[in-house]
Amino acid sequence: MLSKPPGIEDIFPDRIGTRNRILEAAREQFRRYNFREIVIPVMEFTEVFVRGIGGETDIVTKEMFTFEDRGGRSLTLRPEGTAPVVRAYVENGEYNRLATCKLFYLGPMFRAERPQKGRLRQFNQFGAELFGSGDPYHDYEVIAMMDAIAKDAGINGYTLLVNSIGCSACRPDFVKALTAYYRGMKNLLCRDCAGRLEKNPLRLLDCKQESCQPLKKDSPKITSFLCPACKSHHDAVKKYLSGSAIAFTEDHLLVRGLDYYTRTTFEFVTAKLGGQNAFAAGGRYDNLVAEFGGKPTPAVGFAAGIERMELLVEGAVADEKGPDAYLVHTGGPALDRAVALCRELREAGFSADMDPADRGFKAQFKKADRENALLAIVIGEDELAAGTCTVKDLKSGDQEPVAAGGMLNYIKNKLGK
Repeated sequence: MLSKPPGIEDIFPDRIGTRNRILEAAREQFRRYNFREIVIPVMEFTEVFVRGIGGETDIVTKEMFTFEDRGGRSLTLRPEGTAPVVRAYVENGEYNRLATCKLFYLGPMFRAERPQKGRLRQFNQFGAELFGSGDPYHDYEVIAMMDAIAKDAGINGYTLLVNSIGCSACRPDFVKALTAYYRGMKNLLCRDCAGRLEKNPLRLLDCKQESCQPLKKDSPKITSFLCPACKSHHDAVKKYLSGSAIAFTEDHLLVRGLDYYTRTTFEFVTAKLGGQNAFAAGGRYDNLVAEFGGKPTPAVGFAAGIERMELLVEGAVADEKGPDAYLVHTGGPALDRAVALCRELREAGFSADMDPADRGFKAQFKKADRENALLAIVIGEDELAAGTCTVKDLKSGDQEPVAAGGMLNYIKNKLGK
């Protein structure tokens, strides 16, 4: 028997109700906030992610699915969505000429990680990116949009963490202080952090290894090093959130695991997911467009993990609705009539299904129930002789004969369509 690779899921219909609830909530909020959909490639030249995410990040050094094409060019299955969206934004001039450009995306991402709860090798995300404004209002806007999506999807009991990691003017002093703080305890760092200390000290605060957690406690706070412009920006974001009654917690350790962030960073976290406690995260990245060859353009965005959100949705979500009608027949001429009626129902906009095999009424009714059909339309010898069909409401059990020629109007009235 063939099997799928580790860390990759098959998603069957019993999960689709929950997934659609999340996606419908996301699409509705994207509509309300005037974000428009973009479809990005599932693979890019590897340089897109090396340049965008950072060559020293764990994603680039450990987690990407990278391969060569027949021309010897290095390609990578996308591990995240922001870098491809920025590449598309820069490459397609129509959109980067707009004063502000609001885009959202959804689809699969790929990371070569050790599979565990809430962490897969192929996983699904939706995200949003706003280009063209450095105003702190837009930082607040994308946070508020994600907060509304979570609530609309039925997720509660989470915490919004907010921080600022400054800019190129004020961050170097913080990095210098952070490096000095950790040098005295280098022998206590995990292997990865020992390397980060020399190459990218900011990543020390993003380490998830248990041995490194106590070391963060007394580390310098980035908010103590913010320049006046970054402090004003951070204060404005917090003011907007408070003014909208969006609860948040400041977390000076929140730096995120990607090199492109500037100023605002945020995460939506919950204890219900165990070690992988964030289900959505993002921040501002004002230098990334220029890094990709575009003109300097401020930008802010976020991404959310759909599988992680599925684990958090509270309240029962109904399975996908079954067909409006399931046709039950006795074969022969009754089958011919059932096929014709099934086609008529579908052309009229109803969902309908049937089994062409003559399996007996009992087996067909069982299948109608299994498919969660609303109505069973019975065509047997008696119905053929009378020119009728018997319609049974599978929820109430009520049934009545209906003239074959009036079937469409009857079902429209019965189902309120």
